[in-house]
Amino acid sequence: ELRLSNGTGPCSGRVEVKHEEKWGTVCDGDWTIEDAEVVCKQLRCGSAVKALNQAPFGEGSGPTWLYRVDCRGDESTLWNCSHPGWGSFHCPHYFDTGVICSGFSGLRLTGGHTACSGHLKVKQEKTWATVCFSHIDFKTASVICNELECGQAVDILRGTRFGDRHELTWQEEFHCVGNETHLARCPRMLHHNKTCSHDATVICSGETL
Repeated sequence: ELRLSNGTGPCSGRVEVKHEEKWGTVCDGDWTIEDAEVVCKQLRCGSAVKALNQAPFGEGSGPTWLYRVDCRGDESTLWNCSHPGWGSFHCPHYFDTGVICSGFSGLRLTGGHTACSGHLKVKQEKTWATVCFSHIDFKTASVICNELECGQAVDILRGTRFGDRHELTWQEEFHCVGNETHLARCPRMLHHNKTCSHDATVICSGETL
């Protein structure tokens, strides 16, 4: 079993693995983006954005189960990567690794005339979550249009009202600078208490209205 602890959600945090019924950490001074990629994919958290070491999410506890993990990036589980063996080296928790994953594995615009306009949705594991109008701005729309190869952002509109619809809502606000290649690379902030009245409709120049 694998999890990320002490992050902003299930897709960022200190890397922890369960072995012999006990949770422990991964210790690595040479933790790479390929290693992080395997963790993110295994957790269905999209792709790796950052691979961090020296306990960026605080020091863990318990055994340091894995040490010097060396992944290619396409392994199905972290322990399938080459490593010296479970609990082979007792390492100080100061070297616990951390990962920030994109948190979602795709995005799309739905309900428009083409794939270049419509309601913004991001894929969270196997379901699609709707993004609030108040959670994106024009710079974010520019990144979305660019990623979808839909030209420039033209407008963001207040989409349909949420009301009593029981659909999954994306809980984070996007704060893109505007030059990111993917929406997943933009900084995000969690908002539990901000109510979502309307979803976001994005229109890109690749769309003919």
